[in-house]
Amino acid sequence: MPRTLVLSDLHLGRPGGARSARAFEAIVAQFDRVIVNGDAAELHHARFQRDAEVELDLFRDLCFSRGIRLDLVAGNHDAFVSDVRSLALADDAIYLTHGDAFHPAIAPWSPYATSMRQTYEKVLDATPAGMAEDAARFAAAREASLAEWRTMGEGAHVSTVANMAVRPHRVLSVLLYWSRFPALAAGWAKRYAPRAGTMLVGHSHRAFIKDIGGLRIVNTGSFGFPGKPHAVVFEGETARVHRIVDHAPYYHLANDAVASWKIAHHAGRKVHARSPALQFASSDGGAASASVMNRAASPSAMRSMDVE
Repeated sequence: MPRTLVLSDLHLGRPGGARSARAFEAIVAQFDRVIVNGDAAELHHARFQRDAEVELDLFRDLCFSRGIRLDLVAGNHDAFVSDVRSLALADDAIYLTHGDAFHPAIAPWSPYATSMRQTYEKVLDATPAGMAEDAARFAAAREASLAEWRTMGEGAHVSTVANMAVRPHRVLSVLLYWSRFPALAAGWAKRYAPRAGTMLVGHSHRAFIKDIGGLRIVNTGSFGFPGKPHAVVFEGETARVHRIVDHAPYYHLANDAVASWKIAHHAGRKVHARSPALQFASSDGGAASASVMNRAASPSAMRSMDVE
């Protein structure tokens, strides 16, 4: 593979997100290709949209002026930044998607989770005949995100320490979602990316590396609350995870990798007809089906490392 950098959840233009597009200059200059795996900018929040547009244009210029290929995968805070919702690299050995489509409530901790769930399910039920199921779920997730913005009247909900502190039940929703997110990702990959040995996600804002049933799942964290952004580097046959450190005015990759491994297809997974659709609990806390959850969370199937 060409030297490739993967980031996510920059939330450019939003206070508390990445400082600026220019702050990435020292990092992106080292790469041939840069992929932002969702939520590159706060494009659909009325208060931040203009700044987000300016910063995203600067980020594009930063890459294009240096001959760096830039791929923007749409997330739930920049749903129309591109039509790309997932990418497969290295002959399908690597799969990337933001992760908002894993759960019908999109962000179960949001005050508008019920509205998002209802929209997701309504759109999914109306899927045109012949549409691929993953494409249908991506379309449902996009419409659900729009439902949150319309309900709020000013844009997507932004989580902060302050608004979490006054609503302890939302903290519990976040913790529950964090605990279930790896299993949701593994279930999605099994269904829609069965050849992938490496899966990259974002969305939950919690950086981690987890091995589930032969699949290595990496969450690159976030530049917004609660922070701890990371990057994945692909070069040749190797994948590495690095912390992103802030040495103002620029972000840099930490010299030592948190983890590294050889890029490979999923070992031993046979590709059959697609398994039954993922099931979710009725609560907006959400859960994967018992079969997926139990299999993915068993000690023999999961090895994890919370990335610090």
